[in-house]
Amino acid sequence: MKVLIFTENNRGGGMDTFIVNLINYWPNKEDNFLIICNSNHPGIQYIDKNLNNKCKIITHNMPLNWSFLSFIIKYFPDIVQRIFRQVFRIVLSPYQYWSLKKIFINENADELISVNGAYPGGETCRLANIAWRAIGNKNSLHNLHNFAIKPRVIFSIYENYIDKQLERSCKHIIGVSKYCSNTLRKRKTFKNSNKIMSIYNGLNIESNKISNNKSLRDLLKVNKQEKLILMLGTYEKRKGHEYLLEAMSYVYKKHPDTQLAILGTGTKKEEENIRSYITKYAPNKKIHLPGFIENAGFMLSEADIIAIPSQEFESFGLTAIEAMLNGVPVISTDAGGLPETIGVNGECGFYCSHKKPKEFSEKILYLIENKDKSIEIGRNGKIRANKLFNAQNMAKKYHDLLVSTK
Repeated sequence: MKVLIFTENNRGGGMDTFIVNLINYWPNKEDNFLIICNSNHPGIQYIDKNLNNKCKIITHNMPLNWSFLSFIIKYFPDIVQRIFRQVFRIVLSPYQYWSLKKIFINENADELISVNGAYPGGETCRLANIAWRAIGNKNSLHNLHNFAIKPRVIFSIYENYIDKQLERSCKHIIGVSKYCSNTLRKRKTFKNSNKIMSIYNGLNIESNKISNNKSLRDLLKVNKQEKLILMLGTYEKRKGHEYLLEAMSYVYKKHPDTQLAILGTGTKKEEENIRSYITKYAPNKKIHLPGFIENAGFMLSEADIIAIPSQEFESFGLTAIEAMLNGVPVISTDAGGLPETIGVNGECGFYCSHKKPKEFSEKILYLIENKDKSIEIGRNGKIRANKLFNAQNMAKKYHDLLVSTK
């Protein structure tokens, strides 16, 4: 069968990793894949470069609510920008809908998986399932990677209408964790839906196509004897950079030579914010901000601790799984689905209150000062990750859903 994977995204990250692993570990090697996404998605090259199987990628230039007239809207205050974006979501949807129908008819695929971020998330992701059904195709899945929020009152008529059409059009709406899936039930249409389910994301780091010959410690000039704490993620505020740096201020009082590396990317303003946090909480400390490093997941094994200080909207925690597969202990907050990913607190990793950076620092100090326990937690995490978050198992579950719903 020919499987069409549709996505809309304005940042590279976990959704791209999901698509790559879904295709690379798909159980039926005779099936063909087609990826359709917006041309300004920064993760296109990553997807193309990491696919093991032949896969056609088509990009489009449909106007999107978050980029439409951005050269003008960006000068308005944030609250005004958000209002415009919601208005554009509604205004642009008829054109997007008809464009999607035309694309789908031309490509003549058998099945559709729409890969969305949060919910409502990318409007074309929702419209993809609806357009797919409108041209006579009955089999599609809607994949959700982050939380759903309640419709804003002023836009509720439109939102409730699209929710009903999506629920009617999909065979299943799949969240990447139980926590993620359950947030959909905040919305009236999905409150009692029997189409909502969960499938954990899966990774197989040993088998990925591209290896990274670079050494993180060599790149940062950190020797093997020095403790290295690593944070990997975008520079968004919700990722908790200020929380982490406040926690590190306590760590530095006992272990001033500990090194921290923050890998990721973001806007110039977001980077400036992080540098201001460094100045505020840990001036003159060994903190590295190298920016984006391709295939950074391959470097996680060089860290002593992986820190995930997220403050909100963390539906699953792909970085946590990468760390666990590498046998590196994880310390995270209790935001969203992170506790669900890590499991029993203190067994495969630690999670702390997202409001208590001092507690986060105590866990860092505990692992720094208890090497045997750190090794044990890393070992337990690897066992858990291989059991629950396996790429082959994940891909098979999506495959079986498509096959069983024909």
